[in-house]
Amino acid sequence: MSPPPSVWPFGRRHPPPHAGVGLPPARVDALLRWKMNRWFDCLDADGDGRITFHDYELAALRAARAFSHRPGSREQRRLHACFRKLWRRHEHEARRAGTADGTPLTRDVFVTHMANALVEERRSLLAAVNSLCCAMIDVADEDGDNQVSEREYRVLLAAAFRLVSERDLRTAYRTLDRDASGTLEHNEIHEAFVEFFSSTDPAAQGNWLLGAPPPTPRQQRGRY
Repeated sequence: MSPPPSVWPFGRRHPPPHAGVGLPPARVDALLRWKMNRWFDCLDADGDGRITFHDYELAALRAARAFSHRPGSREQRRLHACFRKLWRRHEHEARRAGTADGTPLTRDVFVTHMANALVEERRSLLAAVNSLCCAMIDVADEDGDNQVSEREYRVLLAAAFRLVSERDLRTAYRTLDRDASGTLEHNEIHEAFVEFFSSTDPAAQGNWLLGAPPPTPRQQRGRY
């Protein structure tokens, strides 16, 4: 599936000369920075301001259990493996920046590593994102009809990412339903995942993947 127009194209195959130095968060688009922080908050299970692979393991376990898949089941193992694949991208960037393996990532370090990956390892990062998306859809699509109902979507997001706002979940589902069919097709969820991790377009529907994004400057001015 080709990335939608609002998604950044895949980057260069080889890193530029500054690779490994570490990209300062200030060079990241403000919307992307907000989404990276949103992802961090949704995965930081104990709220200690640090993230480790254990936080990703817990997300996989919560999502599997929400759909009655026991620990060790095929579905749970696949989710675990896909979260591991994404975590390896974080570890790769950490090593490039001189961070020891197994060191918990603070918020600022996590955002910096994600920024590096988007600029220098975009293809690998988005491949890991797509793999995770496939595994999550496989768990949520209980009846195998190649569509995710609103109930399935809400259960999945509440379990994996600890989202509790009914309004946000309802609005997110309807926003991601690009063809207004009333259900989310698999390609719509894939587009949402890719846009969430890479789009700088404030109007991108994928910004709603984990609930309401920050208001745009135009929306903010409209309040007054």
